[in-house]
Parts: sequence; C-alpha cells; structure tokens
Amino acid sequence: MFLKIGELARRTGLTVRALRHYDDIALLVPSERSSGGYRLYGRKDVARLYRIQALRRLDLPLADIQQLLDDDAGGLSEVVARQVAQLDDEILRASALRTHLLAVQGLLRASEEPGIDDWLLALESMVAGAKYFSDDEQRTLKTQRRGSADAMAPERAELSACLHSLVEAGASPESPQAQALAQRWIALLLEEAGGDEGLLMKLYAMHWNEPSLHALTGVDRAGIRYISHAMAFARLQLYAPYCSEEDMATLRRHYVAQTDAWPPLIAEVRQQMTAKAPTHGPAMRALALRWQALSLAKAGGDAALHAKLQQAFRQDATLRAGSGIDEALAAYVGQAIAQLGGTPALMNKPESPQ
Repeated sequence: MFLKIGELARRTGLTVRALRHYDDIALLVPSERSSGGYRLYGRKDVARLYRIQALRRLDLPLADIQQLLDDDAGGLSEVVARQVAQLDDEILRASALRTHLLAVQGLLRASEEPGIDDWLLALESMVAGAKYFSDDEQRTLKTQRRGSADAMAPERAELSACLHSLVEAGASPESPQAQALAQRWIALLLEEAGGDEGLLMKLYAMHWNEPSLHALTGVDRAGIRYISHAMAFARLQLYAPYCSEEDMATLRRHYVAQTDAWPPLIAEVRQQMTAKAPTHGPAMRALALRWQALSLAKAGGDAALHAKLQQAFRQDATLRAGSGIDEALAAYVGQAIAQLGGTPALMNKPESPQ
C-alpha cells in the first residue's frame, strides 16, 4: 500500500511543501513514483517519517536527524550531548536575564513614575558588566554592593553633585577641593572592588567606555578625566617627603601630563598577566617598553628622580592604593622590564601610574 504525498500530509499533519523539502534534501525520499511521476510513500517511508517527527520534537536540526537515521552505528550520543550543552547555555542565559530583570524590577519599584529610558538605561548598565567582568568577578561585585549599597548611594550622589559644582565653577583639578573629591571617589570605587586593584581598573574602563553608565551616574568622560587628574595632583603631594624642592618642581611640570596614558596601559598588562603570557614574549616586551618610557617621562627624563619615585612607591602603601597596580602586577611588569636588553638597573621596578 502506498500513499500519495497529499494523503500522507493530511494523515501526519505536515504540509506538502515540507514533504517535498524532505525529498529535496534526501531526508525522506519516497520509495516509488507513479507512472505520472507522483511521489508514492510505502510503509518504511511512513515509519521513517514518524521517526523524523519524533526527533524534531527535540529541536534537532534536519542535518542531525538525517545523520542519526542514516547511521545506525552511532552518532546519537554526540547529538544528545550537543543538545544538552545547548540547553545548559540557554538556561545560563535565561538565569542571567532573570537576574537582570529582578534588579531592574527593584529599580522601577523605587521610582514613582519610571520611564522607558530609565528602564533601558538600567538594563544596559547591568548587561555592560558582562563585557568587562568574569562571572566570578560579577558575583564578587554584587556581594560587595549588597553589603554597602544603602551606604554608598547617598555618598555617590553627593560626590556627583560636588563634581558638577567644581567643574561648573571652573575649579582646577589641582585645587584642594578637587583633590579631596578624587580621593573619596577612588576610595569608594576601591571599596566596591573589595580592595582588588585589578577590579578597580576594570570598573574604571567600564565607566569610561559605557554611555549608559554616563547617563545613569551623571558622570561622563570629561568628569572621569577631571577626577583622574585631581587624583594625580593628590598623589603628587605624597611624593614631597621623598623629593627635593627641585624634584617637585620637575614633577609638577611633567607628572600629571602622563595621567591619561596609564589606565589603558595597566589594563593591557593585566590582560597579558591574566592570560599567563610570558614576560619575554613580544606582546609584553612592547608593553614593557611603553611602561618604561612613560614611567621615565613623568619624571621629566630624570633617571635619579625616577629612582626616587620607584623607591617611594615600593615603601609607601598610600601611594599604591587606588593605583591599579598590586604586587602581582608589579612583579610581572618588573620582570618584563628587567628582560629588556640594556635596561638600566633603576628601571627594573615599575612605578605607580599616578
């Protein structure tokens, strides 16, 4: 007994078009053809079709179904494993989305009349985190924020308002008020990062690059640069006990001018360190040369002054705090610099970016 394509379509709930497509890709080729060229499906064809439909319920691609049906020896374990992996990935994405939506829900409940822009900006800022932090790092940050969110929010708002007031008034980043603001700002970020200098640099990069965060915090790149320069002036004062008046005059001419170049360089070095790149490799060699040149430039090219800065940075914990350089990074880049051919001994230790 044979069934024509129309009758088979009616009995199985499929369309004639689908059955023709199965024939075209050799997934279900009818056993016979009538004298008029019509497709005729026999018992074995119908049995194969029901197997196809059963496998389709697993959302398997047609190519995988064909492989399974044509290869009785195996393939099923691999296909099922791939399906399980795909479902695991979908579960992770759904879980992450649920976490984002719950957080957004909390933000919306706290607002009397939330607008669509507020909703989207909040979601964008949460999604942005995945671009800069691993899952473990995001969990660390969330834990830190849960423990101090209520205390941080008013201080953040106060600092943001203070920043805008200083900028609008034309206050120099060198002013005492700007330096005090910068020190509080960095201390707050470092607290959010749990004291982790690597996370601090990632937070800096995220706040620098993401427009959604600029809109949410009210602090754009110009504001971030203002804070960074004010922090450089604040850190500069900490070198005074280690330097002569002439040294300090040199630093005032050159030190702050190098500020903007440090965060991306530190981020690149940390990326190499995280990837366990060899310190003698070409990538780290290039970064070490940049580090060496930038470090010396902020001392106005004065090797003796540069040595003083390095000594102070190693001895004074207040100089290292918030610099983005922890002991592991210092050792890593120091080793890379030491391996540069003809490197003077004084350059064998890295120095603070600020």
